[in-house]
Amino acid sequence: MTKIYPVIMSGGAGTRLWPMSRKKTPKQYHSVITHNTMFSETLIRMHECGNNQVANPIVICANGHQDLVKAQSQALDIELTAVILEPCARNTAAVGAIAAAYVRNLDPNGLILLLPADHHIEDNRAFWQTIEKGVPHAQEKYLVTLGIQPSGPETGFGYIQKGEKIGADTFKIKSFTEKPNIEIAKSYLRTQEYFWNAGIFLFSAERAFNEFSLHAPDILDQSLSALHAAKIDGICVFLDNELFSNCRSDSIDYAIMEQTKYAAIVAPVNIGWNDIGSWTAINELTQKYENPANENVKMINTSNTLVRSDGTFVATIGIKDLIIVATEDAVLVSHINSTQDVKKITQHLKNTGKEELL
Repeated sequence: MTKIYPVIMSGGAGTRLWPMSRKKTPKQYHSVITHNTMFSETLIRMHECGNNQVANPIVICANGHQDLVKAQSQALDIELTAVILEPCARNTAAVGAIAAAYVRNLDPNGLILLLPADHHIEDNRAFWQTIEKGVPHAQEKYLVTLGIQPSGPETGFGYIQKGEKIGADTFKIKSFTEKPNIEIAKSYLRTQEYFWNAGIFLFSAERAFNEFSLHAPDILDQSLSALHAAKIDGICVFLDNELFSNCRSDSIDYAIMEQTKYAAIVAPVNIGWNDIGSWTAINELTQKYENPANENVKMINTSNTLVRSDGTFVATIGIKDLIIVATEDAVLVSHINSTQDVKKITQHLKNTGKEELL
């Protein structure tokens, strides 16, 4: 049986979830929906893999987060194959190239399951059933991405149009669309040909390496150079700072998936997916779960409101439709429909030199 190597992308800054998410401790290392952190939930999902042959995860994260990664994996008694440290952010194409090269060296026949650390998935069994549908196509020649059945005309996600059917719930990809406007999103729903792009990929290390060589050779070459010059300390692989910094920043969607003729999509029936991209999304999901921060919060006559606190006691009376997040040094209060503007706050902090709050 072909072995699957999970490569967990854990380098995001999560600025849309400020003030909880900071450079030192981004959102994936926090308990957001359940009492587990999102990173821990991802590790558990890789562990609950059914009959699939799955290797210990490889984590690619920001330099400085290795102690968080090791502590949270050790707390679950889950071993890691490697922790690859990025000296700076270079988007997901560089991560994909590093993953392809690293796994190809470990196992030339291995499959890579490339996935973010900050997604919430309710049904791990359905997740792996979906991945299993994509395995034979990834073994053959395809770079498979996981599609999510749209539940509404969402403008914050990319869309993928399915083409020719090649297997059970698996199709060649006809087109990609990046975050359409509301009218286009509605038209996509009517056709029933489009899925949300989950940013989860399954492909062979060899095929991915070859596709990078063909479509993004500069990213592959620079990533390889940084990997070959890396310093190794136990399971930690510290990519060379100067060489990796010179790598072009691009997404794997643009650099590879939209260029290759071997792109395919596998669509789950329902895995309960959410990318946890805003405080509004978190508010919707926490209606299903116990709020991890409830001991610091008391709400009276309060509706459709999310309140979180890292320590300071927060009480609300007679309010609705708000997001309130309190940390040791900052407080966010937002209308529930305005959380997309949190980035304006983080930009203000950058512009005014208040980097200690980021």
